[in-house]
Amino acid sequence: MEVYREILPESYLLILADEVPAAPHDGALDWALRRAARSGKSSVWIDCGHLTHLPPDAAELLTFYYHKLQKHGMSLVLCHLCPEVRLELEALVPVLHPPIVDTLLDAEHYCQQQAVQRQAS
Repeated sequence: MEVYREILPESYLLILADEVPAAPHDGALDWALRRAARSGKSSVWIDCGHLTHLPPDAAELLTFYYHKLQKHGMSLVLCHLCPEVRLELEALVPVLHPPIVDTLLDAEHYCQQQAVQRQAS
């Protein structure tokens, strides 16, 4: 899997894409998520619009970081999932998976709502 990153004013954007040709799992997603977690940003948005399938262990890794970031008051949101990737993710971790929204704008709104809820509690 290829992982591209973009540092935005309030969030850290990771763009996931299929590799051509497919390579064995190289830890790129774990490395990118670790960097995002230490970025100081309040949210991590993961754009899956260029993925046609989930690489091995990706669902578990995304779920792990979702919970880790939540403990530190940060949000992690997935967007632009094709139906196949969405089904794979939901089948692997049906209850514990990170939130899924349609667009990056939806991700921004979701994270803003989460920040307001954290401040209210």
